[in-house]
Amino acid sequence: MGKAKRAKQRRKRQRWVVLSLLGLVAAGLGVALLTSSDDGFVPSTNPPRAPGDRYETLGRGELPSFATGNPKVEDAYRFAAAHPDVLQYIPCFCGCGNIGHRHNGDCYVQDRHEDGRITFTSHAAT
Repeated sequence: MGKAKRAKQRRKRQRWVVLSLLGLVAAGLGVALLTSSDDGFVPSTNPPRAPGDRYETLGRGELPSFATGNPKVEDAYRFAAAHPDVLQYIPCFCGCGNIGHRHNGDCYVQDRHEDGRITFTSHAAT
């Protein structure tokens, strides 16, 4: 077998391994999304308040004023409110770590209160 053919087979195997791993990660995320619930989930600490962000504390199922009017933004805030256990594993890519955000959920939610109310932050809407 030629050197070029072996290299091609090796690349093919590597691609298969990478795609398989991505499939497993996607399946795991799917299971997490299907089985997750925010019942009883209250983070131990809250991120610091970012200068310039707005905050609104609302009851369960309500959306803040800065998250309304755009269906994609509304969906994102609804997901953030309902799935903090998922967003805590997703890093934020907007550079807000320098203001103390720990994960993507901090861009949407400032605080979760024991009575079910949520304090939303406008960070993700801007």
